[in-house]
Amino acid sequence: MSFGGRLRYAREAAGLTQKQLSEATNIGISSLSEFENDSRDPSALQLAQIAQVLRRSPDFFFQQGEPEPEIVLWRDCPADGSASSVQVQLIQLAEQFHRLEQLCGNPEPPQFEFATGSAESFTFAKAEALAHTFRNRYALGERPGQILLRVLEDVIGVKIFFLDFEPSGTAACSLSDRFGAAILLNSRNVSWRRNFDLAHELFHLLTWKVFRIAGSESAATGSTHEEQLANCFAGHLLLPAEALKTAVSKQLREKKTLDFEDLFDIARQFAVSVPAVVWQMNSAGIVKREDAEKLAEQIKGRSSYWETRTNDPPSRRPLRFEALAIEAMDKGLMGTGKFAEYMGISRREAMKLLDERADKFWQEESRVEIEVIDS
Repeated sequence: MSFGGRLRYAREAAGLTQKQLSEATNIGISSLSEFENDSRDPSALQLAQIAQVLRRSPDFFFQQGEPEPEIVLWRDCPADGSASSVQVQLIQLAEQFHRLEQLCGNPEPPQFEFATGSAESFTFAKAEALAHTFRNRYALGERPGQILLRVLEDVIGVKIFFLDFEPSGTAACSLSDRFGAAILLNSRNVSWRRNFDLAHELFHLLTWKVFRIAGSESAATGSTHEEQLANCFAGHLLLPAEALKTAVSKQLREKKTLDFEDLFDIARQFAVSVPAVVWQMNSAGIVKREDAEKLAEQIKGRSSYWETRTNDPPSRRPLRFEALAIEAMDKGLMGTGKFAEYMGISRREAMKLLDERADKFWQEESRVEIEVIDS
């Protein structure tokens, strides 16, 4: 694909018209049209402006061949037209993360053990079994929600980002040969909501080759059945049946019923929402479905209030992303401007941060080294 074709592709992927791109870059519409028609080339400054607005590296526009399909699977895609912009941000962050891995000597994307089978034959029993297998393989224990994010980031290498967008109930994921696996969560949600969303999106990644058929509408859209399977997987992954039964028994003590405070305490233990506890209690055979439905309706208004007791807005970028960016700077592999771009800060803030690090931590006498015994 030519430069102009790639420019048009990137502009449309960002959900922008030529007029909107012109307003964002101060480049005339006629000039943008000439660029897209390959009538003339942009200047270096114009290219930098376009790349910044479209969240692409300048190299993207000169690569050979067709752009790799960029599939972002949404859970409840935003209806206000912001989806394209958020998708481009997710892909940009994932590619920046992978670039940092390459610079710091860790270039290989994570290798998932994908689920197999066909979409038509994938049952709820298979989703439950997949959750059980994953939980055991990565030793998540009886309270998986407490460590799931760290295991996905540090052990498997999934790139997890947090952005603020509407509606708050949405999340997304993407899988690419270029940058590996990425998950996008909504930073507006409290940690328990984010945990369930994280497990939900994990199902989509594990079953990517089952449900994502390249070139079809199913590639970017999850069916109702697939979404139900993802919820089933998330519930069984985060709330193992036996561990949940034990927690309920301890909460009951001499009582016959659980009140909201009891349910909240169980939710806190498993790092999930109260509604998730209620529905998983039904799945585990602890309560009847009609009772679960009634209770879920009763707590609908209260649960959101109680779940704001603890709120911990996450950083947009993972700690490992930031650590790799600093390592790349320390090794002279990245300039200050690029470091500022990756960290989402101004150049002045980047220079201040690096000066502080040099003063406090990176003087030669403060370095610590220890020899490791060969095993």
